[in-house]
Amino acid sequence: MSQQTNNSKGGQPGNNNASKNKPFLDAMRRALAQNPQKIGKIVDKVLEQAEAGEAWAVKEVADRLDGKPIAIQEIQGPNGSELKTGVVITFVEPDGTVTTD
Repeated sequence: MSQQTNNSKGGQPGNNNASKNKPFLDAMRRALAQNPQKIGKIVDKVLEQAEAGEAWAVKEVADRLDGKPIAIQEIQGPNGSELKTGVVITFVEPDGTVTTD
C-alpha cells in the first residue's frame, strides 16, 4: 500500500514545500523552454568569468560539478569546552536530604 502525499510533486506526507508557488523559477523555466539556446550562452558566460578568475564563477562551476561542500557544525560549551551530556536524577526526601543517582 503506497502512502499519498499532500503535494503534487511527491515528498513526505504533510510537507507542502514542493507545491509552494515559485513564480521566478516558473518564469525562468518557461523562458528557457522557449529559448533553449540561451542556457548555453549563460553557461559560456559563467565559464568565461571563471577562466578570468572571478571567484563567484569559479565557486559556481565547482559547486555544479562537485556539489556543494557539506557544512560541518561543532557545538561547544563555554570557552570551547566539551558539552556535558547525560541525565542526573536528584531525589529530595521529605526531610530535605538530597541524593543523586
